[in-house]
Amino acid sequence: DNVRMVVLGSLAQRVSAPRLTPQAVAQQTGVVCLRGFLAADEIEELHSVAARLRADIGEVERANGLKKGSWKTVFINHRLADLLPGFHSKLHAAFRDVDASVGWQLLDSHRADLNLRVAEYHVIEEQGGLPIPKHVDYGSLMTLDIMLSPTSDFEGGIFQTLEADGSLASHHFEKGDALVFQSHKYHCVSPISSGRRNVFIAELWEGLPRRCPRRCTDPWGACYCAFRPTELYQRHDRYVERK
Repeated sequence: DNVRMVVLGSLAQRVSAPRLTPQAVAQQTGVVCLRGFLAADEIEELHSVAARLRADIGEVERANGLKKGSWKTVFINHRLADLLPGFHSKLHAAFRDVDASVGWQLLDSHRADLNLRVAEYHVIEEQGGLPIPKHVDYGSLMTLDIMLSPTSDFEGGIFQTLEADGSLASHHFEKGDALVFQSHKYHCVSPISSGRRNVFIAELWEGLPRRCPRRCTDPWGACYCAFRPTELYQRHDRYVERK
């Protein structure tokens, strides 16, 4: 009977809605910068993996209200653990270290499962950006952004957060640096006036590691995304995600 109760309790926990940080609370938190998070050779390995998957599955294009096709994304997602296991572990360690060091206490022992919701490789070109001051990564707990290109390669493209006092704070990070913040904190990226900006973004959520080539919305149970969860994603070069 005790075993049965434990099993039933575990199942109930998995199908219940994850505990999410209220947006008003998230606005009170800061952005943590991890200088030199990735070395040059690690960045090159990430570029190689993204190129391989782009050839396999294509990339998603979106505009965010700006120039069509100015923001392109390769969804590495669940394949990151197999293709770059050391990097995958490093991301999880960074999330836990930051959560513990700043006292957010998001990743406590009561979480059912903590996995990467997405692992996204982004290329943002001229007139691209995310000019939405109250954008959030809804449904996730923590987000980590890594700069992959020298900031001398582009103008604009500044990562900004809308603070509780109504001010817009700019956060500058160089190639190899990472920014970590609570996913429900308002954030945006100013339009790029020239050049090309290359970043990697990972979101941690309380949910299963999904196998779909997109930003999944279902943390538990069967995944009902538009693409079949096959070992290799179906090619979808022309698919435009509405995020």
